[in-house]
Amino acid sequence: MNPRGRTDLSTFDNRWYDPGRPLAVRVLWLAAHRAFLQTAFPWPSRLKSALLRAFGARVGEGVVIKPRVTVKYPWNLSLGDHTWVGEGVWLDSLGRIEIGADVCLSQGVMVETGNHDWSKPSFDLVVKGVTVEDGAWAAVRSLLLPGSRLASHAVLGAGGVLSGDTEAYGVYAGNPAAKQKERRIGSAP
Repeated sequence: MNPRGRTDLSTFDNRWYDPGRPLAVRVLWLAAHRAFLQTAFPWPSRLKSALLRAFGARVGEGVVIKPRVTVKYPWNLSLGDHTWVGEGVWLDSLGRIEIGADVCLSQGVMVETGNHDWSKPSFDLVVKGVTVEDGAWAAVRSLLLPGSRLASHAVLGAGGVLSGDTEAYGVYAGNPAAKQKERRIGSAP
Protein backbone atom coordinates (compact mmCIF):
# COMPACT_ATOMS: atom_id res chain seq x y z
CA MET A 1 0.00 0.00 0.00
CA ASN A 2 1.26 3.44 -0.89
CA PRO A 3 1.66 5.54 2.32
CA ARG A 4 0.22 8.55 0.48
CA GLY A 5 -3.02 6.65 -0.24
CA ARG A 6 -4.79 5.67 -3.44
CA THR A 7 -7.82 6.78 -5.39
CA ASP A 8 -10.53 4.11 -5.56
CA LEU A 9 -13.23 5.21 -8.00
CA SER A 10 -15.18 1.99 -7.36
CA THR A 11 -16.26 3.65 -4.09
CA PHE A 12 -17.52 6.85 -5.76
CA ASP A 13 -21.12 7.55 -4.74
CA ASN A 14 -22.99 10.72 -5.61
CA ARG A 15 -26.48 9.41 -4.85
CA TRP A 16 -26.86 12.33 -2.44
CA TYR A 17 -26.82 14.76 -5.39
CA ASP A 18 -30.24 15.85 -6.63
CA PRO A 19 -30.21 17.50 -10.09
CA GLY A 20 -33.40 19.34 -9.16
CA ARG A 21 -35.81 17.97 -11.77
CA PRO A 22 -37.17 14.53 -12.72
CA LEU A 23 -35.42 12.52 -15.44
CA ALA A 24 -38.16 13.28 -18.00
CA VAL A 25 -37.63 17.05 -17.60
CA ARG A 26 -33.86 16.65 -17.86
CA VAL A 27 -34.21 14.64 -21.07
CA LEU A 28 -36.60 17.21 -22.53
CA TRP A 29 -34.11 19.94 -21.59
CA LEU A 30 -31.28 18.06 -23.33
CA ALA A 31 -33.27 17.93 -26.58
CA ALA A 32 -34.30 21.61 -26.46
CA HIS A 33 -30.82 22.63 -25.36
CA ARG A 34 -29.17 20.80 -28.25
CA ALA A 35 -31.57 22.29 -30.81
CA PHE A 36 -31.57 25.91 -29.66
CA LEU A 37 -28.55 26.71 -27.46
CA GLN A 38 -25.69 24.38 -28.37
CA THR A 39 -26.18 24.81 -32.10
CA ALA A 40 -24.21 27.20 -34.28
CA PHE A 41 -27.50 28.40 -35.78
CA PRO A 42 -28.06 32.00 -34.62
CA TRP A 43 -31.48 31.63 -32.98
CA PRO A 44 -32.66 34.98 -31.54
CA SER A 45 -31.63 35.65 -27.94
CA ARG A 46 -35.28 36.31 -27.04
CA LEU A 47 -36.16 32.75 -28.06
CA LYS A 48 -33.25 31.28 -26.09
CA SER A 49 -34.16 33.40 -23.05
CA ALA A 50 -37.78 32.22 -23.26
CA LEU A 51 -36.62 28.62 -23.47
CA LEU A 52 -34.39 29.03 -20.41
CA ARG A 53 -37.29 30.61 -18.50
CA ALA A 54 -39.60 27.74 -19.51
CA PHE A 55 -37.14 25.35 -17.83
CA GLY A 56 -36.88 27.40 -14.63
CA ALA A 57 -34.03 29.88 -15.20
CA ARG A 58 -34.44 33.45 -14.05
CA VAL A 59 -33.57 35.58 -17.10
CA GLY A 60 -33.73 39.36 -17.11
CA GLU A 61 -34.59 41.72 -19.94
CA GLY A 62 -32.28 42.36 -22.88
CA VAL A 63 -30.08 39.30 -22.31
CA VAL A 64 -27.89 38.37 -25.30
CA ILE A 65 -27.09 34.68 -25.76
CA LYS A 66 -24.72 33.79 -28.58
CA PRO A 67 -24.53 30.38 -30.36
CA ARG A 68 -23.01 27.18 -28.96
CA VAL A 69 -23.79 27.91 -25.30
CA THR A 70 -24.02 25.01 -22.83
CA VAL A 71 -26.25 25.21 -19.76
CA LYS A 72 -26.30 22.06 -17.61
CA TYR A 73 -29.43 22.72 -15.53
CA PRO A 74 -31.28 25.98 -16.32
CA TRP A 75 -33.29 25.81 -13.07
CA ASN A 76 -30.02 26.59 -11.23
CA LEU A 77 -29.28 29.68 -13.33
CA SER A 78 -30.04 33.38 -12.93
CA LEU A 79 -29.06 35.96 -15.59
CA GLY A 80 -29.55 39.65 -14.85
CA ASP A 81 -30.77 42.35 -17.23
CA HIS A 82 -28.63 43.18 -20.28
CA THR A 83 -26.12 40.41 -19.62
CA TRP A 84 -24.14 39.00 -22.55
CA VAL A 85 -23.35 35.29 -22.81
CA GLY A 86 -20.69 34.80 -25.46
CA GLU A 87 -20.25 32.05 -28.01
CA GLY A 88 -19.10 28.76 -26.56
CA VAL A 89 -19.77 29.69 -22.91
CA TRP A 90 -20.21 26.68 -20.61
CA LEU A 91 -22.44 27.14 -17.54
CA ASP A 92 -22.00 23.90 -15.58
CA SER A 93 -24.85 24.59 -13.18
CA LEU A 94 -24.82 21.55 -10.91
CA GLY A 95 -25.22 24.23 -8.21
CA ARG A 96 -26.50 27.82 -8.34
CA ILE A 97 -24.97 30.24 -10.82
CA GLU A 98 -26.02 33.83 -10.07
CA ILE A 99 -25.06 36.30 -12.78
CA GLY A 100 -25.96 39.94 -12.22
CA ALA A 101 -26.99 42.70 -14.62
CA ASP A 102 -24.71 44.15 -17.32
CA VAL A 103 -22.29 41.23 -17.05
CA CYS A 104 -20.20 40.07 -20.00
CA LEU A 105 -19.15 36.42 -20.24
CA SER A 106 -16.85 36.41 -23.28
CA GLN A 107 -16.28 33.56 -25.72
CA GLY A 108 -15.36 30.23 -24.20
CA VAL A 109 -15.82 31.24 -20.55
CA MET A 110 -16.43 28.28 -18.23
CA VAL A 111 -18.38 28.61 -14.99
CA GLU A 112 -18.03 25.43 -12.92
CA THR A 113 -20.06 24.60 -9.81
CA GLY A 114 -18.93 20.97 -9.49
CA ASN A 115 -15.58 19.53 -8.57
CA HIS A 116 -14.13 16.54 -6.72
CA ASP A 117 -12.48 16.14 -3.34
CA TRP A 118 -9.14 14.76 -4.48
CA SER A 119 -8.12 14.08 -0.85
CA LYS A 120 -10.76 11.33 -0.55
CA PRO A 121 -10.16 7.86 -2.00
CA SER A 122 -13.75 7.94 -3.33
CA PHE A 123 -13.12 11.25 -5.19
CA ASP A 124 -16.36 12.70 -3.71
CA LEU A 125 -18.42 15.18 -5.70
CA VAL A 126 -18.32 18.73 -4.29
CA VAL A 127 -20.90 21.32 -5.39
CA LYS A 128 -20.60 25.06 -4.66
CA GLY A 129 -22.37 27.98 -6.32
CA VAL A 130 -20.71 30.75 -8.33
CA THR A 131 -21.64 34.45 -8.31
CA VAL A 132 -20.81 37.06 -10.94
CA GLU A 133 -21.98 40.46 -9.72
CA ASP A 134 -23.33 43.42 -11.71
CA GLY A 135 -21.04 44.94 -14.33
CA ALA A 136 -18.34 42.25 -14.11
CA TRP A 137 -16.50 40.90 -17.14
CA ALA A 138 -15.06 37.41 -17.51
CA ALA A 139 -12.79 37.68 -20.57
CA VAL A 140 -12.24 35.08 -23.28
CA ARG A 141 -11.57 31.52 -22.08
CA SER A 142 -11.48 32.43 -18.41
CA LEU A 143 -12.57 29.89 -15.79
CA LEU A 144 -14.60 30.47 -12.63
CA LEU A 145 -14.29 27.53 -10.24
CA PRO A 146 -16.84 26.34 -7.64
CA GLY A 147 -17.42 28.81 -4.81
CA SER A 148 -15.88 31.76 -6.65
CA ARG A 149 -17.25 35.31 -6.78
CA LEU A 150 -16.41 37.88 -9.43
CA ALA A 151 -17.33 41.08 -7.58
CA SER A 152 -19.19 44.11 -8.90
CA HIS A 153 -17.48 45.52 -12.02
CA ALA A 154 -14.41 43.32 -11.53
CA VAL A 155 -12.57 41.88 -14.54
CA LEU A 156 -11.17 38.37 -14.91
CA GLY A 157 -8.62 38.58 -17.72
CA ALA A 158 -8.33 36.25 -20.71
CA GLY A 159 -7.48 32.71 -19.63
CA GLY A 160 -7.62 33.66 -15.94
CA VAL A 161 -8.60 31.02 -13.37
CA LEU A 162 -10.63 32.26 -10.40
CA SER A 163 -11.01 30.01 -7.38
CA GLY A 164 -12.05 32.44 -4.68
CA ASP A 165 -13.27 35.95 -4.06
CA THR A 166 -12.42 39.25 -5.70
CA GLU A 167 -12.75 42.93 -4.85
CA ALA A 168 -15.19 45.24 -6.62
CA TYR A 169 -13.56 47.02 -9.60
CA GLY A 170 -10.45 44.84 -9.38
CA VAL A 171 -8.72 43.58 -12.53
CA TYR A 172 -7.53 39.99 -12.10
CA ALA A 173 -5.35 37.82 -14.33
CA GLY A 174 -3.39 34.59 -14.27
CA ASN A 175 -3.66 31.12 -12.79
CA PRO A 176 -4.47 31.47 -10.01
CA ALA A 177 -6.03 34.84 -10.70
CA ALA A 178 -4.36 37.67 -8.82
CA LYS A 179 -5.27 41.35 -8.66
CA GLN A 180 -3.33 43.44 -11.16
CA LYS A 181 -4.89 46.88 -10.79
CA GLU A 182 -8.12 48.84 -10.31
CA ARG A 183 -10.75 49.14 -13.04
CA ARG A 184 -11.64 52.74 -13.84
CA ILE A 185 -14.64 52.94 -16.16
CA GLY A 186 -14.61 55.95 -18.46
CA SER A 187 -10.84 56.32 -18.50
CA ALA A 188 -8.23 54.87 -20.83
CA PRO A 189 -7.03 51.34 -19.97
